[in-house]
Amino acid sequence: MKWWKVYALHFLFMWNSRTFEYVSIFLVAKAFPQSLTATSIKGITSTVSGLLFSSAAGNWIDRSQSRLRTLLTTICFNHAAVVVSYICWLSMPVPGEGTTHSESPFSNFQKGIVFGIILLLDIIHDLGAIGNRLSLERDWVPVLVGHITPDINYGLTEVNAVMTRIDLVCKLVAPSLLPVIISAWNSRTGWILVLAVLTAVFWALEVWCARIIARENLELDVPKMPSHDSATEEDLAMEDRYNHLKPGLQSLPQKMYFIFYQDPVVRLRHYFSIPMWPASIASALLQLTVLAYSATLITYLLEIGFSLSSITIARASGAIMALSSTVITPALVGYMRKRLSRNRFSGGQREDKENDEFEGKAVRTVGLWGISCQFTCLIPIVLLLWNLSPNSSEQTTTSPMTREATTYDTSKTASLPPIIPITLFAFLSLSRVGHFMVHLMVQELGQVEIPASQRSTFAGTEQSFNSLFALCHWAATVGWNRPEQFRYLALGSVLVCGLGVGVFAWWEKKPIRREVARYERIAMGDVTPEDD
Repeated sequence: MKWWKVYALHFLFMWNSRTFEYVSIFLVAKAFPQSLTATSIKGITSTVSGLLFSSAAGNWIDRSQSRLRTLLTTICFNHAAVVVSYICWLSMPVPGEGTTHSESPFSNFQKGIVFGIILLLDIIHDLGAIGNRLSLERDWVPVLVGHITPDINYGLTEVNAVMTRIDLVCKLVAPSLLPVIISAWNSRTGWILVLAVLTAVFWALEVWCARIIARENLELDVPKMPSHDSATEEDLAMEDRYNHLKPGLQSLPQKMYFIFYQDPVVRLRHYFSIPMWPASIASALLQLTVLAYSATLITYLLEIGFSLSSITIARASGAIMALSSTVITPALVGYMRKRLSRNRFSGGQREDKENDEFEGKAVRTVGLWGISCQFTCLIPIVLLLWNLSPNSSEQTTTSPMTREATTYDTSKTASLPPIIPITLFAFLSLSRVGHFMVHLMVQELGQVEIPASQRSTFAGTEQSFNSLFALCHWAATVGWNRPEQFRYLALGSVLVCGLGVGVFAWWEKKPIRREVARYERIAMGDVTPEDD
């Protein structure tokens, strides 16, 4: 198997998607100056759509017969939404330079209509991106890797690490090319059209690349083997009842009941029936933390007196640590494999089930190390931020009639010895290593310890929990929105992370069930064109 083709496919998609995400932020800011209303609406819409529809997208992937057709569908929907969105932005009225009054989507009827269409296209783009990730990570990669043995040199751990590395690089580098494109084209229309054309080119390249991979690995394009597990049988029976409803408005309430209640409830019940759900929930809980290089923490640090240059350098170090985790994690898994093999090897040939248990134990252990590392790094961060957070007595109000006119004494931060900010940012950056370690291990567990017919549905429900906790994160920042209250958000973050450690550790100590610790039996490299 030549993995560079899979990596090229993933790179093209993620580069285009990350570019569009950054361009969208820029275009919204230009179209609605002096106001965060449009940006907030866009962010909330994206998060809520992920919360509501990710599980359904995963279920659709599991029920689709052809892996190739499913992936191509996600690519087409995602890129078509991007191209049409660029066209809509061309028709969006833009205020002139130097505009001092704020604008929102509700201040102009034409802009409101166009912005509503763009929001709909953003939802399609986001769901296409979620579907593409689920299809590639949970449907393609486990089949392409094949069965894992203790002496394998390039398995799921290594593949997942490279794909995460590609995603991180695209997230960091792709936005940096936007100023270059804008400066090369003085016209707003010109550079938007260039991006639309580039999207179309990437679209064609991805379809071509996916078809080449499927041609070399024929099982990607043939119908999936039917599954007879209880969850699949229940889904099919429910789908059959839905299809037999009478057409027309008379059956509309029943259809709404199926779509908005019964389907989600059944998928949620299936999610909690999978033995690895505690690890998934523990990972999702990390979305609640404000102790990451997010807009919340950066805004707070600027408010209490940290310089933008120091924060920028710290963010760069955090990105380097995140990338290093994609090298550290496979090395630790390899170390655990060898250690477990030495401890349990009795001189005979191991059975496949025992090999799978070794692999599962290695992944569990490294995942626990990762989430424990993040929790440990957050403790000194909370202690430092607790002392740095301004007290109510330190604030000065320039106008007694307005709460928003409050400023804070930043001399305390400015006079800090260098060791304090260095320690703060060092532990913050190191925490990203643990964060991505547990992310990679939970991802691999989801590729291994879940029946193939339920992988994407489980991952989609997991994404819904991620969106739910991210929404709770933003709700908490709205409730505790003053700089002197940030210490409580920081304390809550470390407590939530500690809860995640406890849940993961409790699950990690449980014995591995042999019937779920199974890897794919057929590697796609074993399927040749002559077998067709």
